[in-house]
Amino acid sequence: MKKRLIFFGGTFDPPHVEHVNLLREAKKELAPDKIIVMPTFTPPHKKTFMRANGEHRVKMCELAFGDIEGVTVSTWEIEQGGKSFSYLTMEHLAKEYPEHDIYFLMGTDMLETFHTWKNPELILKYATPLLCERDGEGVSARRSAEAFYNRFGIEVRTLSYVGKKLSSTDIKIKKLLKREVKNCLSSSVNEYIDQHLIYSGGKYADFLIENLGDKRIEHTAGVIKLAIEYARREGVDLEKAVTASLLHDVAKNLSPSDYEGFTVPKDVPPPVVHQYLGAYVAEVVLGIKDKEILNAIRFHTSAKPNMSKLARVVYTADMLEEGRSYEGVDEIRRLSFENFELAFLLSLKRSIEYILIRGFKAYPLTQKAYDYYEKRIKGVK
Repeated sequence: MKKRLIFFGGTFDPPHVEHVNLLREAKKELAPDKIIVMPTFTPPHKKTFMRANGEHRVKMCELAFGDIEGVTVSTWEIEQGGKSFSYLTMEHLAKEYPEHDIYFLMGTDMLETFHTWKNPELILKYATPLLCERDGEGVSARRSAEAFYNRFGIEVRTLSYVGKKLSSTDIKIKKLLKREVKNCLSSSVNEYIDQHLIYSGGKYADFLIENLGDKRIEHTAGVIKLAIEYARREGVDLEKAVTASLLHDVAKNLSPSDYEGFTVPKDVPPPVVHQYLGAYVAEVVLGIKDKEILNAIRFHTSAKPNMSKLARVVYTADMLEEGRSYEGVDEIRRLSFENFELAFLLSLKRSIEYILIRGFKAYPLTQKAYDYYEKRIKGVK
């Protein structure tokens, strides 16, 4: 009878407590002879932001998984550089450990997209998927395994453990904004992150935190999170999306009178002033020179005709982040993952309707933006 090897790969950026819980349960149920945890160099199917370098991710994995007996943290994919393709890794492990059956530990989200991976048949030649269902993914392990069998004719092994919903992206956003990450990271990993300022927002986040209250910072966290999702789907630069959404409300509590070089544009209603002041602060005070980022901040409240995709991402994320609770927001939010441009237009429409209901006139630039996009985006009613 061959020995068993569990392979657990991922960006581990950072490795959180649910990664650890999953591996502990896999070890308990499978009783492997060897466990290999392997951080990727660059994941081929996932765009990441604020990515920690390979050295830091290896060290964090050593700290996170170090208490699990039999775990080896491998640097093989990081040493290879480039995109980390699983078929090459499985081929390497099969040669390195010919006396072992390899079990590839993954969640249902990974199994659902497995057919899009490069050379999936070669992966299955060397390894058997070891599947774990996770709360909030919307896909049961049983259904996912059945669909996999129908496609590949191979039965996966399924763990009885159901993982809790926990996101490395959410953790990074919290660290960026200096929010608490209780019960998300081991104390050793958390201390390592803080010691090395791995997910620090630097002077941008420091200025923001100094000038915004907790409620507005929570809103900003929601905007960043949603902007990242849209950026990944719409092909927008992730780092730009994070920076623009981080600073979109940077001037919300600031006064134009405190900045001598800033002039409020003519006929701008008070609720819109902060977008112009925010762009000024981002450029003059914080030193941002990227015009696309500055314009995304400058028009995140009003919008304007012919905005960049980045600006539309920030505008829509601001309107639809999970903290928003106005009538119709849930429907538009769901639509945004199916038809982003239409959801952007409906967000514009909702903004104008809200202003009119309150007895005010729409800011002319917002009306121009709506008229411009209404002619270009089909499906609005």
